[in-house]
Parts: sequence; structure tokens; C-alpha cells
Amino acid sequence: MIRVGILGAGFMGKTHAAAYARIPGVEVAAVVDGDLARAKQLVTEVGGEAGNDLASLYTQPEIDVIDVCLPTPLHPQIAINSMQANKHVIMEKPMALSLPEADAMLDAARASGNYLMVAHVIRFWPEYIAIQELVQSGRIGKPRLATAYRLSNMPQWADWFRDPQAFGGAVLDLHIHDLDFMNLLFGRPVSATAIGMKHETGAWNHVVSQITYEAGSASVEASCMLPQDFPFTAGLRLVCESGVVEYHFRAGGASFEQGRPASYLLLHEDGRPSQPISFEAGDGYYNELAYFIDCIKTGKPPSRVTPGDARLAVQTALACRQSLEEGGTVII
Repeated sequence: MIRVGILGAGFMGKTHAAAYARIPGVEVAAVVDGDLARAKQLVTEVGGEAGNDLASLYTQPEIDVIDVCLPTPLHPQIAINSMQANKHVIMEKPMALSLPEADAMLDAARASGNYLMVAHVIRFWPEYIAIQELVQSGRIGKPRLATAYRLSNMPQWADWFRDPQAFGGAVLDLHIHDLDFMNLLFGRPVSATAIGMKHETGAWNHVVSQITYEAGSASVEASCMLPQDFPFTAGLRLVCESGVVEYHFRAGGASFEQGRPASYLLLHEDGRPSQPISFEAGDGYYNELAYFIDCIKTGKPPSRVTPGDARLAVQTALACRQSLEEGGTVII
């Protein structure tokens, strides 16, 4: 039995807890949140002990995994403390808000021998898995040009999203989803050029970035400055050597899980009618957590998203922010 301690009982903490409840051989042993009442409410749904002392999980030998669903500035020290206490760590993206912090986490993982995985959920989302597998198959050749977008209103489930020092703005919190997936498809980025708009809080909350790679480029847009009733919308058009993949998702409500969504995933090839790309339906959050648990059970370090991948995503997002602030192109 793998026993998990969840730090944070907000929207993502609840999402992770619900996924663990469906994974065989996993038990939520504890939920810790600064708001004890919120932690107590969550444990009534998934079990475990409720607490409000973040450090309490480090000293519990029965805890195997610490799952961090807290504001990003808390990620580095919690991850380092957890691994030094011989715990495996999975945490929500982004990994950190700076490269020195990310490097300290990498060092702690290497020194402890424990697993560290940043939950870049897009890599585990069924449609994006299908896109990656199609590219890897070689059927449509290598990626050459991509256009990706992720558009929403300001998240309402936590006040810290209005604090640019905690949130990092859409450029680090939302944009990073697609930047990471572009890195997965194209490889290591070469440069970034970005334009955007600042929110009244001072955060860069609408951004359009042009990322260049050795063999291609990607235009990526992200926003959390849209009206409150704007449906969450995301998608990708990927032009490859001998075909084009087109994915579009539009939620039935302001948040991605609301209402009845409209979506399509299509392949376009010369001489053939456009056709849907088949994929195995599922929940990306469940997929990523089940994968991490399996890594622990089998003793195989996570490879579908490594700490180095997560660091590169932060580095790419920071380059976009630097371009926003200074203008011009930034070498990554």
C-alpha cells in the first residue's frame, strides 16, 4: 500500500485526492491545509487524518509520497524538506518561479534518491497523448510549425492568483502547459519572443510567444484575462512534414470541467479526407498520478516527465517573461 499525504485542500488538492481514491493500492493517509476546516472536509470524502501543520508529514514514517498542491512559492522548500525526509514528491506545475530554486530541487532529488515529478498534466491528457504518439510513429513526418492556445478567465478558487509574486502570472502558471508540450514535440528551445498584456495586479496575464527550435517554431498563446463567462478554450494545430493535426477543446462553462464540452481531434493528409484521430478516453489527472504511483511500485524513475523537463519548462516561461519585460528576442 502506497500512503500519500496531500498538502493543500483547494481545487487541485481535491482533484488529486479524487484521483487517488480510484488508484488501486493507494491510500490518502493525511490532508494538510492552512485552513483546518477545509482539510477536515476533504478527509470526510477520501479518508485520512486532517491537519494544518505543513511540516507534520515529514516526520510520519508511514507516509511514502507527499503531493504538493500549494502556491508555487512554497514548492521548493517543501520538496527539498520532503525528499530529505525520505519521501517521494509529486507537485503541481510550475516547478518553481526561478531557476536557482529549480536547481536546488534537482540537487535534493539526486542526493536523496527519491523521486520528484512535476505534474505537467498535458503530457498525460488523452488527446495530447494521441498527438505525441502519432508524431512518434513517423506517419506524418517531423513537426515543423505549431500554434497552441489556452484561454480562460482569472481562476476564482484561490486569492493567491491575484498576487503576481505567488502566481507568476499566466506566463508561468498557464502558458507553461503548452510551452512544455512544445518542448516535448520539438526538443530544446533556442529562443523566445513574446508580446502581451499586464493585469491590473501587474502580472503578465495575456501572452503570445514565438518559440524557435532547431527544426521548427511554435506560436503559443495563453490568457487568464478574459471575461468571467468566457468558456475555457484550448487547442493545438501542428503542421508536420506530411500532415496536419488539429485539436480544439471548448468547455461548456467558464472552467474546463464545467458543462458539456465541444471538441475535435483531426488528422489532415494530402489525398485523404480529414479523419478523427482515435484516443483512449480518460482523466489526465488520474493518468499522471497513477503513472507516478506505478513508478514507485516498480522502482523506475519517472521518465514521461523528468525534473529536467520541468526545469526546462520554467526556463522557457522565464525567457518569455523576460521578452515581455525587455522587448526583443531572448536566447534560452
